[in-house]
Amino acid sequence: MKFSLLSKPTELQLEKDASSKYLPVVIAAMVFLASLALIGLFSINSAISDWSGAISGNLTVEIAYDKNGDMDQRAEDAVAFLKTVPGINEVRTITKAETAELLEPFLGRADVIENLPLPRLVEVTVSENSALDLLATATQLENTVPGAHLNTHRPWLDKMLLLARSIQFLAAAIMFLISMVTIVIIVFAARTGMVMHHDIIEVLHLIGARDGYIARQFQDYFARLSLFGAVPGLIIAIIVMQFFTYLASRLEAGLIQPPSMVLEGWLALALLPLLVAILTTVTVRWIVLSSLKRMM
Repeated sequence: MKFSLLSKPTELQLEKDASSKYLPVVIAAMVFLASLALIGLFSINSAISDWSGAISGNLTVEIAYDKNGDMDQRAEDAVAFLKTVPGINEVRTITKAETAELLEPFLGRADVIENLPLPRLVEVTVSENSALDLLATATQLENTVPGAHLNTHRPWLDKMLLLARSIQFLAAAIMFLISMVTIVIIVFAARTGMVMHHDIIEVLHLIGARDGYIARQFQDYFARLSLFGAVPGLIIAIIVMQFFTYLASRLEAGLIQPPSMVLEGWLALALLPLLVAILTTVTVRWIVLSSLKRMM
């Protein structure tokens, strides 16, 4: 199957058809939506990797607030115990000021938050490839320090991963739906062109033109229209992504992480217009050849 976008129709003069002029606009809209879905897929996948890497080697000890107990002493006892546990690389007490600073975006002024009955937190870093028994460590810690609880972040991470995978599945479903709608639009445009040029096609048949020659004129013309629409749609999607990245980067406390694209994601975006042109070529060729067989 020959794929030559630079060649222009001669006998059929498809470029004069007013009915197909809307196709680049529709394709641009479809590619714009598909690009956003693709950006979402790769951005969420990158975020999942970042979450897993950041949390897998970190633990947090939470010491429940007790107005009758010495919270500073309990934090020191927890640190002293954890430093004796094999497989733990670093232990650090998070001060009340740091805790207040973390909560400030949600609760307001830090000086007011420091007066609230907040738990004390201890940050724990686990050595790489450590065979730490988390259950045994948590049990010993609770027996050693009253009110202490070892948080592995795993339940939170599992919920975030489930949400992220669900969004990825939704984005993939959206891309599939966009592909199906695009194919339907291309089929409709190709069949309309066949109807409008029915008489010319019959004349070409009479003078010995082969079906492949006629189909090639249709497929190259519609592939060219698709490419002219796909490139602007992709550019607009990238501009929207950069604008959203700019807005997200201006938010404090990392409430919304800006989308981050890996090299594979950029390559997939760059190939999207070409894939649309190939899809258009294959679809139009199949439709035209099927219609030509019925005409004979």
